[in-house]
Amino acid sequence: MTIFILWIGILSHLSPRKLAICLPLIMSSQPALAGSLSDPIIDTPVELTLDNARPYWEGPYVGGTLGYNFSGGDRIGVTQPTGGRAALGNYDIEGWTGSLRAGYRWQFDQWVFGPEIAVEGGQVKDTFSNGGYQGTTRLNHALSLRLKAGYVWPVLNSIFFGTVGVSRGDFDYSVTGSGSAGPIAINDNYATTGYVLGLGIEQPLTKRLSVTGEYEYVNYGKDTLFDGLGNSTLATPLFHSVKVGLNLRF
Repeated sequence: MTIFILWIGILSHLSPRKLAICLPLIMSSQPALAGSLSDPIIDTPVELTLDNARPYWEGPYVGGTLGYNFSGGDRIGVTQPTGGRAALGNYDIEGWTGSLRAGYRWQFDQWVFGPEIAVEGGQVKDTFSNGGYQGTTRLNHALSLRLKAGYVWPVLNSIFFGTVGVSRGDFDYSVTGSGSAGPIAINDNYATTGYVLGLGIEQPLTKRLSVTGEYEYVNYGKDTLFDGLGNSTLATPLFHSVKVGLNLRF
């Protein structure tokens, strides 16, 4: 309509001779003008992309740790065949340890939880020598199953988590010698199951890689060990542990 009014304004100022010249041009332009006004308007379709990505922390992961076990308290008390008891010293089992682990996590809002399995080993041991007796205790390796649950701190996207689990440890243990308590020849390899309690934090470094810091308390309970002379002792390995590690998420 605006274009039509504009043409009327222009034609009203033309002489009859000029009008005769312009009229064919005006008529020839009508299809183009009509076509441009009547062409349908085609809207560009808007594609809706649904974000089906899983939560940041959810999914499988593998990793490893390096740590130190310390403050292991195992009193060396031997019960003799006569019923007497001899206190020979203490094992304070400690040393460096490493582990490989794998796990899976689920995330609901800011809460994260899931199982983790780990195999551990290192130089966790102690020796003693006292009054004609000597011995060694050593953690050879351990297989642990943990349940970790935590809360994601939105500021840094860190997980603060707690740990509860069980650990199956393989130990060497010996108390040998001949002193005031008579001959003792306890030398055993044994496996025992204990519990694990801990706290930790996990901080992302990249989209898939994260660093962890953890504290754990591991207690393997009590196991009675014997020699062929009728002597027995209670092995009570336990220790505190601090660890740093890396996790790779898939």
